Amino acid sequence: MAEERTVLTEDEAIELFAFLMTSARSQLDDPCRYASMRLLTAAEDLRDRIADRVSPATRTLLEATRARTEDAQTHTSDLDAYTAALDELCADTARFLVRRFGEGHDG
Repeated sequence: MAEERTVLTEDEAIELFAFLMTSARSQLDDPCRYASMRLLTAAEDLRDRIADRVSPATRTLLEATRARTEDAQTHTSDLDAYTAALDELCADTARFLVRRFGEGHDG
């Protein structure tokens, strides 16, 4: 089992919570694609906050996604390119999770 680490301070967790909560509200009025962009921004912010506090394996995943998430944000006007970039990021994350927890992990 992986070593347990505290990766967010309470203030950082509150900031992330507030961002997600206000994002939920803003999506009622914003164009539909903004939801995806705000979630990607939240993932980038979380990555940047925890990168120095996680295991080396997790840090490798986080750093490997850095340039690609930034690149994905530049494709938001091209839905096909944006979708492909997000699909690749999700596939990389899924492969990491399978390696970390195994395919039969229940937690």
